Amino acid sequence: MKAISIAAVGKNGVIGNGLELPWNIPEDMKFFRDSTRGQIVIMGRKTLDALGAPLPKRENALITRNKDWKPAFTSAEPIRIFSDVKTAIDYYRAHEKDFPGKNIFVIGGAQIYEAAMDFVDEVWLTEIDHSFDGDIHFPFYRDGQFLRPDFKRAESLPQKDLSSPFLYKFNQFRR
Repeated sequence: MKAISIAAVGKNGVIGNGLELPWNIPEDMKFFRDSTRGQIVIMGRKTLDALGAPLPKRENALITRNKDWKPAFTSAEPIRIFSDVKTAIDYYRAHEKDFPGKNIFVIGGAQIYEAAMDFVDEVWLTEIDHSFDGDIHFPFYRDGQFLRPDFKRAESLPQKDLSSPFLYKFNQFRR
């Protein structure tokens, strides 16, 4: 069972602006859906708020320090709650037999990505060759570069959707 951080990031490290993505790239959204469907996703409370509900057809894990947190929505999708990323990843790895063939995807936000970095095996970044206005940044990413020397670029695939106004590529970095 691999633990993987997955995100789209602008050249200046921006991953969000408030609760919104500052871009609309359908191919990236499809890549995210296809990669995480049927898998385990770990997210912070602000990411869950931005989504509005747990992601369907996935095992949803929420990281929150608020022991009294209750969802402000109703959903058929259950949410497993953890106080920190390491505990969540450790839980799923310890119960791998209950999740055969599954990987763990860390899907945000910035604090969750940063807390997970020492525990993930891979980082999948859709790198967008454009700087965006935004207040949420991917940790360890500046000026179009992923800055963790313990990860090496293992794969890079160019965009297929040439109708996008932005150039981008899908990259996988492995420890």
